[in-house]
Amino acid sequence: MKGTWKKCLTLIIFCTVSWLISSIYKTNNFELLVGTNDLTSDFDSQIRIPIFSTEIPNSKRFVRKELTKGKGISNRTIYKGMNISTEFEYFYRNISEDKLENPLLHKHQYRALLNNDMKCKGKGVFLLVFVHSSARKSLARQQIRSTYGSFSDYENEHIEYIFVLGQTLKPEIQQKINKESEKYMDIVQGNFVDSYRNLTYKLVFSLFWVNNFCSNAKFVVKVDDDVIINIALLIQHLQQKKKDNLLTNVLECYMLIDKGPIRRNNSKWRTSLLEYPFPKYPPYCNGNPSIMSIDVIIKMYDTTKEVPFLWLEDVYGGGFLPWISNIEMHQPTCYGIYVTNENIHGNACKLFYLSSSSNIIFHKDIWEQISKQMNTSCKC
Repeated sequence: MKGTWKKCLTLIIFCTVSWLISSIYKTNNFELLVGTNDLTSDFDSQIRIPIFSTEIPNSKRFVRKELTKGKGISNRTIYKGMNISTEFEYFYRNISEDKLENPLLHKHQYRALLNNDMKCKGKGVFLLVFVHSSARKSLARQQIRSTYGSFSDYENEHIEYIFVLGQTLKPEIQQKINKESEKYMDIVQGNFVDSYRNLTYKLVFSLFWVNNFCSNAKFVVKVDDDVIINIALLIQHLQQKKKDNLLTNVLECYMLIDKGPIRRNNSKWRTSLLEYPFPKYPPYCNGNPSIMSIDVIIKMYDTTKEVPFLWLEDVYGGGFLPWISNIEMHQPTCYGIYVTNENIHGNACKLFYLSSSSNIIFHKDIWEQISKQMNTSCKC
């Protein structure tokens, strides 16, 4: 009798806790605050990240189109010779309309607080390089301007550069950014807080800016401010595409296939089951440089209206957007290399040079090695 009573009590407690969790979940208390009225003055309310729900009984399902590469949850498909899960499509196909109401991500109510909107106007831009930079990293931006960013023309192809920033909470840093923008006319700044968890907002803002102010570019490269570009090889690589009439559906990057979320509590990249409930991501471009034709920028920008938020920018922008836009990614054989003191010499035929070091002097050394070997004959 005593054992039966304990079982009944345990069942009652379990049911009560389940009911409380369900109630909290349905009232959206798990949404994450990412901005305030002070930092997004265009909006009357705070911006919230929509969290995916597998059960929204009172919401209208948002299914705008049928995906072409997979058939839905629990299916698998062949991608680049690999048998991959397509469960992640459920993240998109089963979303409710009320989870696609983010003013920035889905409504595109971006505002450029600093906007050098004449950057591309009236110019035959062959390549636009947009550099994701932190508000405080003025030295990194200056180094880019004095290294690969000093090339505005190469082999009769015109290149433009733009640095993409979010907002800073520090007035003294903002004043410096204002002066920097006035001097160099190469900074755009969006109405969102510049933080690691807001990189998806920065990416979509970049797509917004290119779509509105530089859609005349033929190719676009997205890069972070700690990457060095072999601008000579990159132009030659893109010129070959032009010769081969490959001017559309170009998305080249460092690919990751059959990777899943990190669930460890102590990880910087921890993704909870509420944020993303499935064991695998779609194939995606790792958070390194990406090469895109302008039509890919336009397609992905339009697709952002249909995709729920995920704070992991590379998975969102390099995975969900291309997959849903039916854009296939490729990885060039000459893509890039992580540079160390041991391999800094003799690697001339790479498009991008990445380093775990934030040392400005080391980055300058890398650029000097690239410059010495610019005339090296390379195949990519």
